[in-house]
Amino acid sequence: MTQKELIDKYPKIFVPYEGNPYNVNWYIPNGWIQLVDDLCGAIQNHVDHWKMWDKDGVHTCPQVTCVQVKEKFGGLRFYTRGGNEKTEGMIDMAEYMSFRMCINCSTRENIVNTEGWISYKCKSCAEKDGDIWEEE
Repeated sequence: MTQKELIDKYPKIFVPYEGNPYNVNWYIPNGWIQLVDDLCGAIQNHVDHWKMWDKDGVHTCPQVTCVQVKEKFGGLRFYTRGGNEKTEGMIDMAEYMSFRMCINCSTRENIVNTEGWISYKCKSCAEKDGDIWEEE
């Protein structure tokens, strides 16, 4: 799946907005596309089905819209509007998982933290990219 296909798959989450020409605020590295797909699927399922009743009536989860997706300090950042505590927990979990997988190929084996521009890659991708890392 490509980034464009992922964005097109979740039109309620990736809503075009002024100030985001050509979707520049949505950058998803190839190694995280499946992670973000799983995240968006879980979020949209929760938004579509979660209801809570109390003395004031029924409450639903506000639609989550993505403001920005990016890599920062080697990890996924997924900034949104809407949602609730459960969707925030889903986002926190995906961001945590991004530090334990290769940003290029998504493997979870032999992950190293590269020096310079911080990223988490498998040793194979780091070597291909000419990155330097410190052995543990």
